[in-house]
Amino acid sequence: MNDKSDMKILGETIPLSNDYLPIDALKFLKDNPRVYACTHGHPSFNKLIEEEQQDIIFKNLLQEPSVKNLIPDVERHGGLMEPILVRHDTKEVIEGNSRLAVYRILNKKRQGDEWELIPCNIISSLTDDQQAAFLNQIHVKGKTRWSRYEKANFAYVRKEQGWSIRKIANRFGESESTIRIRVKTIEDMKDNGDSQQSHFSHYEVTRGPQIAPEMRKNPDLRARVFEDIKNLGSDEEDNNFTAQELRDKLPIITTKPRVLRKYIDRTIDLDEAYQSAKISHVEEKVKKARGLIEDVSRKDVSRLERNQLNAFKQAVKKLSREVVRIEEMVSKLSSSNG
Repeated sequence: MNDKSDMKILGETIPLSNDYLPIDALKFLKDNPRVYACTHGHPSFNKLIEEEQQDIIFKNLLQEPSVKNLIPDVERHGGLMEPILVRHDTKEVIEGNSRLAVYRILNKKRQGDEWELIPCNIISSLTDDQQAAFLNQIHVKGKTRWSRYEKANFAYVRKEQGWSIRKIANRFGESESTIRIRVKTIEDMKDNGDSQQSHFSHYEVTRGPQIAPEMRKNPDLRARVFEDIKNLGSDEEDNNFTAQELRDKLPIITTKPRVLRKYIDRTIDLDEAYQSAKISHVEEKVKKARGLIEDVSRKDVSRLERNQLNAFKQAVKKLSREVVRIEEMVSKLSSSNG
């Protein structure tokens, strides 16, 4: 094969060669956010030897929908329609980790030599800047877009490698504030011991302007919210609340200190707290007044002495006048809004 071509990265021409390489000689790129998302929850991943790490990546990729959906297509065509990109110096797959996983699956399935070699575009080496820029172009702006979680992992890994927020933002073509929130969101997940990808959007909304200040002021609130998120399942349809519901309801709850305390103390859940908190102050007053008088019974009144009964009558008349006054206000407002 060995055809020659080249590609442009950050204004530099990078020479490429094309060949078939043995699938067992290639390595999954641990920095690839889709790969990283499969491994960062493993408690001792970084302590394992390279071979063990690669095995964990492969086993986790087998569970990815992108890999499962690709298997029948590759098998039907008898190979790839587009080569993977490999760094010659490290034997890492810069682009095409899912396709490498599919080839390994099919090679085990077929037990022949048909899937032992995979078509590759081979690049001699890349700097960290070039590699990051290429991945950003392909997955953030290109054809196989990363999810928000994968983008956040990409930014987090680069931050851990010493990149500044400004540099990451320039590579992504996004604002520094966006990158900062993504990195902080991944840090929140790590601090909370949560590696469930489907929970990312829940943590992300707690970094919003209406929630983040309250979480910083109230560590108990942060602990309660993060515990609830961590306990969510992977299927949003089976969960008690969605990320959007958390975003919409929590700011209302934080405006009512008593309701907030009940939520933090686990006396009520998020929805119950929201239903209580959204009740207006005047509505609370009316409900409280109703609660005070609805227990008054005929038996209670019959036990009153004459002077007590007269005072009670006067109180009832005043109460009746107040009810009429409120009814008139509500009626006028209803008519004007009508």
